[in-house]
Amino acid sequence: MIGSLEVLTRRERLRVGERFLRLRPRIAFVGAAANAVLLSSSGAPAQQRLLVGLSLGGAVAGFFIEAWWLSRRALTERWLQVSLALTLLLLAAGAGLSGGLTSPVLPLFFAPVVVGFAAFARTVPSAALLFEAVLSVLLLGLFTPTSAFPILPDSALRPMLGVSCLTSLSLLAVGVIGLVDAHARVASELNQLRADMLEEAERRAASVEHLGAQVAHEVKNPLTAAKGLVQLVERHVTDERDQQRLGVVVTEVDRALTVLGDYLSFARPLGDLALAPVELTAVLDDVAGVLEARAHEKAIEIRIGGEPFDVVADRQRLRDAVLNLALNAVAALPEGGTLELTAVKNHERATLTVADNGPGMTLEQQAQLGQPFASRSEGGTGLGVLLAESVARQHGGSLRFETAPGAGTRAMLELPLRRAELG
Repeated sequence: MIGSLEVLTRRERLRVGERFLRLRPRIAFVGAAANAVLLSSSGAPAQQRLLVGLSLGGAVAGFFIEAWWLSRRALTERWLQVSLALTLLLLAAGAGLSGGLTSPVLPLFFAPVVVGFAAFARTVPSAALLFEAVLSVLLLGLFTPTSAFPILPDSALRPMLGVSCLTSLSLLAVGVIGLVDAHARVASELNQLRADMLEEAERRAASVEHLGAQVAHEVKNPLTAAKGLVQLVERHVTDERDQQRLGVVVTEVDRALTVLGDYLSFARPLGDLALAPVELTAVLDDVAGVLEARAHEKAIEIRIGGEPFDVVADRQRLRDAVLNLALNAVAALPEGGTLELTAVKNHERATLTVADNGPGMTLEQQAQLGQPFASRSEGGTGLGVLLAESVARQHGGSLRFETAPGAGTRAMLELPLRRAELG
């Protein structure tokens, strides 16, 4: 994207220069013609009027030829740099012929320099144009009027200075407006480029996720078959060491199946949500039933609270989310701990809370919440929190935690009632 941005910006800067070179002849012609008329009636020496007129006329003619040539060829940075440098040189010569630093031509210096800055930004060509302009002004400061090329009389100087200022402002307007338009085009094209990149990234992510889910599903089936065969062999093995080894195999296969199951739950597409009325306390009862055996092993008390009410949700996904949060709590609880599952609602939100009175989490552990394979329990995948967060987002809600070392942990899955509540 950085390379595309550089090319885009460079192209738009050249468009600023090209627009300036195309419009310059008409603006310069009007200004030069007006100054020529004023100069001819100024009473200045004939030689001075002739040379200044030839200088202005030659410059304008060159501008028209250049604009015609640009209609046939593409502008390059080198061409633009040379064109602006020659313009400054012609302007310096015209100023030298008409009074030096008091010349009415002097305001015209700003146009090519500013356009050069807009086209070349902070580069060597910009520095070269600035150096040429400064050097020209310094040399004009050394100009000593002569009888052949005196300072123009006020009767002509003031009007010519006004014409040159208006011409310079017009040329600057062309450059500045072109620069603003260029920035707008760059911003628009960058936004489109960013949108295209995000769309492509989403498409690739969806493709990779789909492929990962397929691979996980295909791997899960042979692992399940292998586990069954190992357990079958284990029943007929009499050697204690061989039984232990086969037990390790079964344990590791179970661990792999758990990882695959968590991934498949997490990678389930958003479009698969099966929305229907769901009574939340019934979901909590279901989760408590699944946890009963594990809780009994650690003498953990499970409490269910809250009021019965319905929301429109995907019951299976919601159950999976609460179950994963509850499994994390059971794994963290010491023997004899308490697990509370509650469902409440207020004016705008329904909240499913999984609370335990366990050891809580440190700041470091809190920072790892939701990171894949960052888990407090040995062999955990860390995908449970990711799954719960995904379910919350899919239903337009959120997942947040309240915890501190020694103060237990509360995981709160919130759903927007106005969007989710039935009827």
